[in-house]
Amino acid sequence: MRSILWIWLGAWIGAMALFVATATNAFRLIPDPAVAGSLVGALLGSLLTIGAVSGAGLSILAMRLGRGPVTIVLPLVLAAACLINQFGVTQAVAEIPLTDPGLSPEQARRFATLHRLSVWLFTGTALGAVVLAAFHVVAETRETRGRRPTS
Repeated sequence: MRSILWIWLGAWIGAMALFVATATNAFRLIPDPAVAGSLVGALLGSLLTIGAVSGAGLSILAMRLGRGPVTIVLPLVLAAACLINQFGVTQAVAEIPLTDPGLSPEQARRFATLHRLSVWLFTGTALGAVVLAAFHVVAETRETRGRRPTS
């Protein structure tokens, strides 16, 4: 189970890092911002679903491994952040017609606010996953020390 936990957690952190690189380059390399936005939005939707499932799965693995409360609760908080981002924030962003030449200043401000919130939620989730990995390192270190024979 420990191996599954580490592979899963590493894959989740890696997927988030890859998304950041992809999103950054999509807007830099694709000439049409609407096309870049569609690509990034599609990837983000999938990644947020994966994040919600990963948070729940990692919490279950932490429980089964007998890890501390932070390693059980934190992934559930991260999963909730993914769900809020996916079904609340990014859905509201997608409803704003950015390619409409008659986009009102209010809609533009709403987009900017929601986009910023989505980025903060994603960044917080990514940093939270790294913190989660650190807590698992501490737990594994303690477990390893507890298994060593004393001289």
